[in-house]
Amino acid sequence: MTSHVLFRAKNIGKKTEEGEWLFRNVDLELDNGVLTITGPSGVGKSTLLKCINQTITMDEGQVWLQEKTPDQWGIPAWRSKIMYIPQRAAIMEGTPLDFVDEVRKFGVHKTKNSVDDPVQIALDWGIRPDLWHSRWGNLSGGEIQRIALAIGCSFRPEILLLDEPTSALDEESCSKVEKTLRTLNCIWVTHSPAQAKRISTVGTFVMQGGDNSEPQTPSEVVVEDDSVHGQASGNKHNYGSGETRSSTKSTHTTTSVTNSSSSSKNTNIAGH
Repeated sequence: MTSHVLFRAKNIGKKTEEGEWLFRNVDLELDNGVLTITGPSGVGKSTLLKCINQTITMDEGQVWLQEKTPDQWGIPAWRSKIMYIPQRAAIMEGTPLDFVDEVRKFGVHKTKNSVDDPVQIALDWGIRPDLWHSRWGNLSGGEIQRIALAIGCSFRPEILLLDEPTSALDEESCSKVEKTLRTLNCIWVTHSPAQAKRISTVGTFVMQGGDNSEPQTPSEVVVEDDSVHGQASGNKHNYGSGETRSSTKSTHTTTSVTNSSSSSKNTNIAGH
């Protein structure tokens, strides 16, 4: 057993419908910060996030949050604590505020002492308050993406599972969203090596199809100055802050990336 960290995934594997391994032997650890996942299209990066969230069943391996499995937490609680936000949120009935009201009625969220205001979070990203009263189908792709992210952040999950969360955003909006998300605990899939280098605070896992246990060439992640890209310390919910931190470098293998800093609390679209 490794020393206690916030989140661990060990030997995660998923097969295709044909029974071949899409990927296997994926090991991840995250204690505090942003872990990015890159790799070619088709290797299963989005599927890995869904396995972690328990949206789909993994074919081998196990995941833990604070040394408890999804079964020990209960699946609804697990999904509220490790919250998956897809690249493209489904178009729903009603308005974003209607959706927020419905999610807050779920038992796993009723017991929370407090949540943040998603309207205020998204305001920092250029989403006007009146857009929350618009029907989902009348919103642009970039508006939907930012609103879904703001809803997820507002419920304060321990970890956000992000699948290309800025793919529909222009450069300015992307920079604003990155600045916020780098203050939280995230496992972040991106196809952009430049973005991975920019936002990673604990390292990048380079995923490959099939067996991921084979050693690969260690790579270097540069954590850039926060005056440009935002603060990297985890889970403070200080949306819109701009504290600076000196640049640091960390080397890691692509098989497992670990941050040894202490566990943080209350860093998550809603688990349901």
